Amino acid sequence: MVKVVKVRGKSMAPTLAPGDYLIVTKARAIRSGFVILVNHPKFGVIVKRVTSVSNRLIELEGDGPESTASDALGEVALANVIGRVRLAITPTGLKKL
Repeated sequence: MVKVVKVRGKSMAPTLAPGDYLIVTKARAIRSGFVILVNHPKFGVIVKRVTSVSNRLIELEGDGPESTASDALGEVALANVIGRVRLAITPTGLKKL
C-alpha cells in the first residue's frame, strides 16, 4: 500500500509545511519518533509524530507550536494507524522522514 497525501496545516512545521505531499506506506512496526498518518477518533486523519508506544496504544504530538497539545490528542489505538510517512515532496525537493 502506498498513499500520497497533501499537508494542510502547520502543526508539523518546520518538518512539514502546508502544500507538501507525503508518501505514506504501510507500517510494519511503529516506534517513537516515526511520523505517521493516523485516523484520530476526534480529529480525523492527521499527520503526527509518535512519542510513545505501549499496549496497542500510541501517543502523538506535532512538531510545531501550532499543534494540538499531546494531552488533548490523548492515546490512539495502533489499529487507527494508516501508515508511516516515508518521504515529503517539498518545493525544495525530497525530504526523507
